[in-house]
Amino acid sequence: MTSLPTINALVDVVLMDGEAYQSRVEDMSGKRLTVAAPFGVIPADVPKVGASMELAWVAGDRRQAVDVRLVELGREQPPRWSLEAIGSIRLQTRRNYVRGGGGEWVEVSHGGSTYQGRVIDLSEGGVRCRLLEDRFERDDRVDVKVSLESESITLRGTVLFVRRDPENATYDVIITYETSELIGRAIRGYVLRREMEERRRNRESVANAG
Repeated sequence: MTSLPTINALVDVVLMDGEAYQSRVEDMSGKRLTVAAPFGVIPADVPKVGASMELAWVAGDRRQAVDVRLVELGREQPPRWSLEAIGSIRLQTRRNYVRGGGGEWVEVSHGGSTYQGRVIDLSEGGVRCRLLEDRFERDDRVDVKVSLESESITLRGTVLFVRRDPENATYDVIITYETSELIGRAIRGYVLRREMEERRRNRESVANAG
């Protein structure tokens, strides 16, 4: 039997851009739950009342999830979010991918046009990139070409989220895709190599500072 998480349960609040943030259930009544404001959400990313999102948690050895709607943003300190479950509880089968990289060239093609940008981060399941043009809508089917070291990969994907950055006059676009084992392995290996290189540079920096 499945049920909503109880008071003090640890949960993940997954916003529309696919980012998951940790929180905890503070109170509940029926289908409404009050959770601590998710840790790590910057003010610019706080959703508006009425926005849809996902709540995920572990029950036993299974990860479960339910769609929720933001009902209220509490003004108390520490702040809280009031969420209302709007769907049925389901098993969470989403894979967790290693994300990394950043700075690589990316080309996104749609409707016969191609737009260039830079990768913010990527994984086997998707890429977050920064573009200058506002040419995409949620659920658009696009072709993505990403340069990884000496090779490029091209994938067919779907736009999950578009967010405008007014300070830099740019657009952050999140695109999800399915990869073959061969391409998935190539992305995974690239991300891990970048991570290891970054750790090596950090160690050398600390050593040189000492």
